[in-house]
Amino acid sequence: MIVTTDMTNGVAVLTVNNPPVNMGNTALRRALAESLDEVATRDDVVGVVIASAASHFYAGSDISEFDRPLQAPQLPEVIARIENLDVPVVAALTGLTLGGGLELALGCDLRIGDPTTVVGFPETTLGILPGAGGTVRTARLVGVAPTIDLVASARRIDADEALALGLIDEVVPADLLLARAAERAATLTAKKRLIDLPAPPSDPATEEAARARRSKRARPNVLAAIDMVCAGVSLDGREALRRERALFDQLRMTDEAANLRYLFFAKRRAAKATRPQIPAPAITTIGIAGAGTMGAALARAFAEHGYEVIVFDSNRAALDRLADGHGISGTESIADLGRADVTIDAVFEDMDVKTTLLRELEPHLRDTAVIASNTSYLDLHEMASVLAIPERFVGLHFFNPPDRNPLVEIIRTSATDERTLAVVSSLASRLGKAPIPAGIGDGFVANRIYADYRMQAEFLVEDGASPAEVDTALVELGFAIGPFAVADMSGLDIAWARRKRLAATRDPRQRYVDIADRLCEAGRLGKKTGAGWYHYPDGARRGVVDPRVDEIIDKARADAGMSARAVSGDEIRDRVLASMVCAAAALVADGIAERASDIDVALTEGFAFPAHLGGPVRAFARRNRDEVVAALAAAYRSCPISFAIAEPAVAGKIPEAIEKILEAVR
Repeated sequence: MIVTTDMTNGVAVLTVNNPPVNMGNTALRRALAESLDEVATRDDVVGVVIASAASHFYAGSDISEFDRPLQAPQLPEVIARIENLDVPVVAALTGLTLGGGLELALGCDLRIGDPTTVVGFPETTLGILPGAGGTVRTARLVGVAPTIDLVASARRIDADEALALGLIDEVVPADLLLARAAERAATLTAKKRLIDLPAPPSDPATEEAARARRSKRARPNVLAAIDMVCAGVSLDGREALRRERALFDQLRMTDEAANLRYLFFAKRRAAKATRPQIPAPAITTIGIAGAGTMGAALARAFAEHGYEVIVFDSNRAALDRLADGHGISGTESIADLGRADVTIDAVFEDMDVKTTLLRELEPHLRDTAVIASNTSYLDLHEMASVLAIPERFVGLHFFNPPDRNPLVEIIRTSATDERTLAVVSSLASRLGKAPIPAGIGDGFVANRIYADYRMQAEFLVEDGASPAEVDTALVELGFAIGPFAVADMSGLDIAWARRKRLAATRDPRQRYVDIADRLCEAGRLGKKTGAGWYHYPDGARRGVVDPRVDEIIDKARADAGMSARAVSGDEIRDRVLASMVCAAAALVADGIAERASDIDVALTEGFAFPAHLGGPVRAFARRNRDEVVAALAAAYRSCPISFAIAEPAVAGKIPEAIEKILEAVR
């Protein structure tokens, strides 16, 4: 049974058990409603406790139900049953109490948690808002400004913060939770329906500051949620609930919400694909080879998640910069990495440098120690060939900055064993990363897509668009910043080194734009040198258009025999999106990407492709056929070699490989 009822000294204890995480689906709601209805008929009940038989009280709603008409009883109906009981109801919270779970708890008269309790409203990350009283009851309990913060940020807070905020009333040890909840249910003298309470007095300036802070760059559903919090406190409680539910139902049916649900499940599938069917051994110590920008950020990320971190580098000054990192120790002796359970190669992106490191490192490691390379482009098979135990070697590609960017690619070589995969998958999970599986190929998945995206952006500039026009068009699509501003932030020398490395194998028929090379040759390596595609006067955070770049572009166009023409924002967006989809189809066809949805995860998580569009493949799949064909044909004409996969579009057909991935994400 999903809900069982036990009587203890006049208290009905309703225990929910809907494995694995007490997800709020139709079956759970129905079982809980039936149990509450049964309790309402009894005259021997003085109080009710809603508790969990699992490690989570109620981990949130089953969002797969949001794609179809919701079945009765819906959550507001269940909460109404709680509020309509004549006796007090106490929620005994443990583990995750998110979204609908927190709304259910707020419908109770008292909330008692144990130290594992985590509460929050994740709904705004899914294009909706709390729709079962989350905006209404929370504001009446803790005030408008804190509610705006919780609802708009979608952040999770632990038991101590929830207690300090007033969301829960007590925190007790886990072994005392049920007894304390039953005691309070038996001794409460009156109901405390939050829906009937006025909001606590607050300073209008504080409310406005909270609104302003959370409204910056907010999506429409977040703005709607903020408005609902503010408006709800001035309405009758039940009218506020009605308006909130109407907004929830309206937002649930939008394309944006559907795309965000798609990404939610895409991330889940990708993560599952990286986990083998064996348990991971305990990992306590991480070794990092290289104390540069990437190595230092990785060290911080692992240390912040409770690992002991040892960083090896021959550069003492680089190690000294890590000296203040809690849980991080630096060493100039590679032998000290022998204590690590996992060592991550974060040295310079050069095959000779990396293989030399691996040869020197392996003799110091235990046979069970795992070696992971953070290479962005290099052949992992070639790297594995220098190891005596290649089974323990794997690619673990983090994206900049690795302490904040959620994406990580897990790349298996032909020798990588299941234990090694289990280890790195568990690391990704503990770090809170969004992992995707990737095969071996230049750039793996995400960087390969990004390379074609950047290549098309450069074609557009050679055709006549300015870097600023390309960036602006893509910001209008939903990117935070455009590709040329991103390149300046990352440094133009990284991509330059890759282009030089690939020059010998480049098809001479392939269109090649050398504007970025000319910028690098002029010492314009991006923001770090004060100039790249843009100029950064006096260390400015944002670049400004530089006439000297225009001169370099004009000269490059003339040398290539190109005449500049006007390029519209729509053409920029169409060609960029089509180019990304062409690359995606090739990656899936070659087996380097397992699923088209993995590519959407990679681009939204790692490269800030606008998540509300669902990723490049999903966004392209939801356009009409004529637009798809026209955009693919334009990409093909920009370079028939680079985008050969799109050739059928010139004849009005969607290429089979592209149709396959578009159909997979619709």
